Amino acid sequence: MVFIEYNKKLKITPEKDTVLSFLGCKKEDIIYESVSKQFDTLFQPALDSLDISYTASIEKNNIYVTITAGSAVSDISERYFKEGEAMAALMVNAIADEAVFMADSAVSERIKLFCANHEKGIKKRVEAPSSAPVSFQADVLKKAPLDGVSLTDAYMLSPVKTMCYMLELTDDISVFKAQHDCSKCSNMSCPRRVRDTGKSFRVLSGSGYIPSTATGLCIDIGTTTIAAVLYENGQKKAEIGETNAQRRFGADVLSRIEAYNSGRKSEIHSVLKYQLLRIINELNARNKPVIAAGNTAMTSFLMGYSCDKLGTYPFEAENLRSVTTQDGIHLVGGISPFIGGDISAGLYMLGFHENDDINMLVDIGTNGEMAIGNRDGIICTSTAAGPAFEGGGISCGVGSIDGAVCSIDLKSNMIKTINDKKAVGICGTGIVELCAELIKNGYMDETGKLNEKLNGKFTVSDNIYFTQKDIRAFQTAKSAIRTGIEILIAESGIDPDNISNIYIAGGFGQNLDIKKACAAGLLPSSLIDKYIAVGNTSLGGCVKLLENDNGFYDIDKLRELSRVFSLAEHKDFTDLFLKYMYFKDDII
Repeated sequence: MVFIEYNKKLKITPEKDTVLSFLGCKKEDIIYESVSKQFDTLFQPALDSLDISYTASIEKNNIYVTITAGSAVSDISERYFKEGEAMAALMVNAIADEAVFMADSAVSERIKLFCANHEKGIKKRVEAPSSAPVSFQADVLKKAPLDGVSLTDAYMLSPVKTMCYMLELTDDISVFKAQHDCSKCSNMSCPRRVRDTGKSFRVLSGSGYIPSTATGLCIDIGTTTIAAVLYENGQKKAEIGETNAQRRFGADVLSRIEAYNSGRKSEIHSVLKYQLLRIINELNARNKPVIAAGNTAMTSFLMGYSCDKLGTYPFEAENLRSVTTQDGIHLVGGISPFIGGDISAGLYMLGFHENDDINMLVDIGTNGEMAIGNRDGIICTSTAAGPAFEGGGISCGVGSIDGAVCSIDLKSNMIKTINDKKAVGICGTGIVELCAELIKNGYMDETGKLNEKLNGKFTVSDNIYFTQKDIRAFQTAKSAIRTGIEILIAESGIDPDNISNIYIAGGFGQNLDIKKACAAGLLPSSLIDKYIAVGNTSLGGCVKLLENDNGFYDIDKLRELSRVFSLAEHKDFTDLFLKYMYFKDDII
């Protein structure tokens, strides 16, 4: 192993407006002047605390890189968090983030010069978690050690403002892919992604509940996105849909719980709190009722609860009360650690607690939650589907942004994108439809293997493709949902013919082609006449709560009616999960 640079120091000065833009603050905003003044006060101490250094080494045909901003800047941020100065803490964090990103670019330029001198190119960049497991960081750090940098038992880098990665060399000197590839990263709220794409997320606010008198703000705190709608006397006045800023701490709930329990509690709490307060201010809802719902982890993060037992078996939450309040935001309580307030709100919106008919709710997303029953009893479960339905972990996957491919018909060569913009990637509904179309048109067999003539990649449009690895990611996600549906019905003892409606919830479900979802094996085709897309029921339940004085009493009633069971512990889980990885059962 040869060191290209060892413990090399860098002088970095982040730009003010870049840092503020990461915090969602622009010059035209009302709060810009006050935030700008606070930045001016904090900037020099934060800059003085930065200790930017890096190590780059080469072994065989790989270059290993570790970069850090040091621990002092994180200490300042943590001190502000403990003092309750959330905005100051977030600002120092943003300064440190930008410094690390700038250092990454500077190191890239030095490696480019090294490659030029040795007639080499860079084939690709490998880093956790986008293209390697988090344990990969141990190998990189061993080959590119840096003073003061270590790994926790959970393979998290310490200090937190640190990155490490590996670059694969090639003899093709025209190739230099040393920069982070956002298209392969599920961290949708990363400042680099925001800067690179400039895309805003589609508002996921449509629901099956139509208010008549509701006045106030309703917020769905999703793992991936946050949707907020302001009502005035039953009329929608304004809405916002954006990425949950916590995505930088992990794409899924368990990753965030791990980060929360590993020293980043104050940061994760404040990031979400600041984002919600900013949304309330932007929608001019400061003096109006605010009701929000999210899964148990999101609620725990916002309330600052302990999550020590939430991320490990037997999974216990500190608090599941029917309603809690944080900074004027009334939060709907959950049913269990993995059946949260978003599902309570959805069941309430759909009237499970007062209906004689047997209905089923399936909320499809990073975490798939399901419930079946009526006023006599409700059975619930959840499954970890992963980020594929939001485009995470997919080569050209994106969230629900303008230009996302959302519908496909290969026979007619029809490709539809969100808001009919130029295609920039493929979102969840597009992935489902593409898999159904690949099966239907003979490009893929029942095991999910692509036709050999395609060489492991199907081209959707210019620069947008779907690989064999992407198919496997979708198979895992769709099997998790399908297995959950089958086991939940079986566990309930209810004859499928006696189910009146199966409500498909979430922004994903609202735009899902049910027939193609059945063809892809995501949903059982035998129940196709029962599916109803109901949009964001979490948000809809919050709207219904706004105009019902006894609403939170009904939430308590729902919680009492509900029984939760563990899907993964069911005796048939493994067999069914493997079975529904295939595409053969539901081709219609």
